[in-house]
Amino acid sequence: MPHSIHFPILNKLGLAENEALIYELLLERGKSMARDLVTESGLGRGNVYNILTSLQQKGFVLLIEGKQTLFQAVDPSKLRTLSEQKIKEAKQLDAEFQEALSQMSSTFNLSTGRPTIQIFEGLEGFEQAIFDSLNTKNEILTYSDPVTIMKGEFGKINARYVKKRHNLNIPKRIIFPDNESARKLKNEIADELTNVVIAHGFSPGFNTIVEIYDNKVAFLTLREEKIISVIIEDEDIVAMQRNQFEYIWKKEYQAASPTSTDFTDSNAK
Repeated sequence: MPHSIHFPILNKLGLAENEALIYELLLERGKSMARDLVTESGLGRGNVYNILTSLQQKGFVLLIEGKQTLFQAVDPSKLRTLSEQKIKEAKQLDAEFQEALSQMSSTFNLSTGRPTIQIFEGLEGFEQAIFDSLNTKNEILTYSDPVTIMKGEFGKINARYVKKRHNLNIPKRIIFPDNESARKLKNEIADELTNVVIAHGFSPGFNTIVEIYDNKVAFLTLREEKIISVIIEDEDIVAMQRNQFEYIWKKEYQAASPTSTDFTDSNAK
């Protein structure tokens, strides 16, 4: 009677049905000759040899040469490489999905006229959400407080974000609240792609970033015990947020440079 599979996990790990069958037979029998595997598996001789060759190439079966050629299953822990590969593929698939989701959501939004809302949780979600703005070909408008964005894991993510933004040549205007950290950082980060104004009416120490870009606005909280990031794609909501930003920017830029009539990011290219 042909052998039946006792460990279906072998198939889930990626072994073909007959590969799982032969590996399991070797697992149970120990060292075996190919002819014995032919008998117990119910498979043809040529098929069994092809499967053994495939399992050898994958590193899951050993060939022991002597008076008689024997085959032996490797330790099952070696199969962990299959599990790790599945995890790697799943992460890659998720990354590709997240990249495509933004475009699919935009298409959905245009066809239905409904706002699109994406919600992300935790540090990984925070990084996904903030890096979404780097898909833009235009300027990014931001409210932020360096007291919170520069600390701990947020600071590490921000450093990667800033580096990639500069590599992509994306300009940004930032509104900081009036505090010592903001005044110091303003001069440190100013360059041809980054322009900052200090908003003197803002309460310092707010734990939220706002990013406005394209037809989206992102709200990202910076409390380590509750990290929530939300991206809203809606023409009217974004227009309101953009107008609010420009009002504050114009007011503070004019206060800092009374003779200037150019209130946009004069350094951004």
